[in-house]
Amino acid sequence: MSFDVRKLGEHTFLMEKEFFSMTMDLVDGVRLLSKLDEQLGLNPPLSQGEPNFIPLYRNLLKVLTYMDQRSMQMLMHAASRDLLVNLMRTVKGTKLESRLMSYTTKRNKQAIETDVLYNKPINPNDALQTFSDFFQIVEDHMDKTLITLVDPNGEYY
Repeated sequence: MSFDVRKLGEHTFLMEKEFFSMTMDLVDGVRLLSKLDEQLGLNPPLSQGEPNFIPLYRNLLKVLTYMDQRSMQMLMHAASRDLLVNLMRTVKGTKLESRLMSYTTKRNKQAIETDVLYNKPINPNDALQTFSDFFQIVEDHMDKTLITLVDPNGEYY
């Protein structure tokens, strides 16, 4: 079964098929895809592993780290401390965590590492909200032409 999908707004889509229509935002779309993958056996239930959007967003974060240092520092500075703590919790224990930490100020790095939540696992809904909020900052900076994203393969977006 296929649906006709039209973009209504920045993050809102309309899905239609004959007598059925539904409006969905991007976050709900990612949740739906994760749930469908779980039902099809392509992704384990949340109790057995992380949902498929977490590795996807981690890869997007990794691509961001290929930007010039000034642009990446600008993004990290624009994010609130709470958002940075949750962002670091989603990549805890990976090389990406140290890469992202290298773009934060010493004061923010200390605040993140001493935060009560930093060493606790993040639940999938909070992770999705964190990624959504951070990438909203990325989009805002792109719209204002403050940053330009770079593809690690050499193609510019």
